[in-house]
Amino acid sequence: MPHGGGGVRYLRAKASVDARAVNPAVRNAVAQALTQMPADRPLRVLECGGGAGGAFPQWIRLLERFPGVEFTVTDRDPDMLVHYRHEVCAWVDAAGFRMVEEEENRLRFGGGGRAFDVRFREAAVPRGFDPREDGAFDLLLAQSFWDLLGRGTALSLGRRLLAPGGIFYATLTFAGVTRFGPPHELDRRLLVCYHASMAGDRGGDPIAGERLLGEVRLPGSGFSELAVGRSDWRVVPTDEGYPAEEDFFLETILEFVEKEIREAPEIAHPELNEWLYTRRRQLANHQLSFAARQQDMAALRDPADSPDAVA
Repeated sequence: MPHGGGGVRYLRAKASVDARAVNPAVRNAVAQALTQMPADRPLRVLECGGGAGGAFPQWIRLLERFPGVEFTVTDRDPDMLVHYRHEVCAWVDAAGFRMVEEEENRLRFGGGGRAFDVRFREAAVPRGFDPREDGAFDLLLAQSFWDLLGRGTALSLGRRLLAPGGIFYATLTFAGVTRFGPPHELDRRLLVCYHASMAGDRGGDPIAGERLLGEVRLPGSGFSELAVGRSDWRVVPTDEGYPAEEDFFLETILEFVEKEIREAPEIAHPELNEWLYTRRRQLANHQLSFAARQQDMAALRDPADSPDAVA
């Protein structure tokens, strides 16, 4: 991700792409599962890797039946948490709620018989959680996040932090396929290297979307599958160009590819330069399209005597 303001602009530019991609059937399954949660106490929610807060409005819409919500958001970048806080404040104003308390790392607001307590925590997942928080959450959320971490991290953390019957909900988890259009002769070789880079020094998992589902279905996983469905990113130009700031989103994706492939010995720099020149010319001429295979998944935490420990 680009640093500083570029990173925030990228996260905001992809908001329209995200909104199209989220799988409605999986979302509806989560909404139905939430009807089984008690509404006589605040719902305890944890979002991992919240970024600049782009998903916050969609999360809150899921929680409309609850009069009280305790919402904790984590990110390893404190600057992102500042932007997330601003996003929440803007949403509070637009939704017509009243701010009750404003602190640097906490906002309390409400109205119409509803009360929200939103806390912002700098934490690098899976570390950063106190043992006293084991089993402390009813709903664990993450968007475009688990593919950034090593295999097994998501469910291990979920087993630890979710209460029995809690809901694990992951959206837009990358599942190992990227496509640009029109086709280019270098695409196959280049994208194989690009995907491999995600699992290299970065320690991510380029097939996390598929792997998560397989892990949930294993005997003894600690979870029962609720729903799964594709949530692919797709950007296709129209006669008027790209909607919203999706041209900036595409330029940033090209920057991601360039950064990773510059260090890949399998692709010569002249080849990469020609590919980038072609793709950026297509972007400028509103001819470049893009797709990334992703998956949404929801699962219920099974009853357990003791949560897993996370290293």
